[in-house]
Amino acid sequence: MKITGVSGREIFDSRGFPTLECQLELEDSSVVIASVPAGASKGTNEALEMRDGGQRLFGLGVSKAIAILEEKIAPMLIGKHPDVVETDLALLEADGTVHKSNFGGNTILSTSIAVARAQAHVEQMPLYELIAVLCDYDAVSVPFPLFNFINGGLHADNNFPIQEILVIPVGDSTFRSCLESAIYLFYTFKKLLQSHGKRTLLGDEGGFAPKFKDEDEALTLLVDAMKIAKLEKDFDYFLAMDVAATQLYDTKTEKYNWNGKQLTSTQLVDKYEKIMEKFPMYALEDGMAEFDEAGWRAMNERLGETTRLVADDLTVSNPELINKAIQQDIASTFIIKPNQIGTVTQVLQAIAMCKEKDRGIIISHRSGETNDTFIADLAIGTSAGHIKAGGPTRGERMAKYNHLLRTEDALMMQLLGVAL
Repeated sequence: MKITGVSGREIFDSRGFPTLECQLELEDSSVVIASVPAGASKGTNEALEMRDGGQRLFGLGVSKAIAILEEKIAPMLIGKHPDVVETDLALLEADGTVHKSNFGGNTILSTSIAVARAQAHVEQMPLYELIAVLCDYDAVSVPFPLFNFINGGLHADNNFPIQEILVIPVGDSTFRSCLESAIYLFYTFKKLLQSHGKRTLLGDEGGFAPKFKDEDEALTLLVDAMKIAKLEKDFDYFLAMDVAATQLYDTKTEKYNWNGKQLTSTQLVDKYEKIMEKFPMYALEDGMAEFDEAGWRAMNERLGETTRLVADDLTVSNPELINKAIQQDIASTFIIKPNQIGTVTQVLQAIAMCKEKDRGIIISHRSGETNDTFIADLAIGTSAGHIKAGGPTRGERMAKYNHLLRTEDALMMQLLGVAL
């Protein structure tokens, strides 16, 4: 079955900013669409977005990307059977740049995901199953979630230095039970914040964004809510932090601005060490800036044995940068965000690199999201183990979580069918 039409559309993400949607039509008159997110906190080596510039919509319009999609990419696809690997190779060759600056990472990724969806449709299988086939995996699994409970950094207007404080339900055997326990904690935490006179407005990723005196106050309140949930419902949780330290780092002074104080890498590791001693912290993401390799090494030497150190800005889902970080042994887990690298194939290569080297994987959303559920299928199809898609609230976040629920139900029914 061949592709008969390719078109682009300017839609709007969860922050109300423009983003790109790619639509493919097939010979059976079916239509598949794919849309791409955008991040506020970005690594310098991410794939570049194609934006319009100028005055309209703060310069963020995507009419240039639509023109590239419809005038340059469409002739490459129309009349061909959807094949994501073949398409990705052709797109990379036609763009010809490392950071996708000619076509735009957003243009290329929306096309890549749409072709993958079309291929799954033609081959009559769910998208996660196609992903597993492409990776030559015999099985799939639903990931365990990391839920965003507190927003700060560039994701909230609250002067809180830590970009995300996340909650990980433990002791739950299904994604549904993880989601239920997270929702219970979310509203328990909301009541506790209100009782302390804190605002309960939400940040970009669906976590609460009140003002806190410091990180100790924020974490103490969240742990208090966890204790209430444990007492009332016997739910257990761990914590994780995404500091996004690149946003705090001054390359001239080589220091970090933490609540108005200028900290060296060593002093920042001291702070993390105290946090780890006091709170049940499972993982620390981007604890050092992407430019601070010495800081990463120092952090790994002191915390690497007891804490899962997660790299995002440092490696931006790039197989080569992931391999470099693995060779340096400065991170045990890697964030995978498809729009950082720009094609489905390169994403799968990055994941394969992590698995080959026995490193952890967290499939991740962006702060400016759409209702596209590709990352949920990606996490399942690659058996990634973990996913973070925001708080247990907001439609663009719940779109991923509800897709995971539906898929888990379908997989359960398949298992029951096999057993019977």
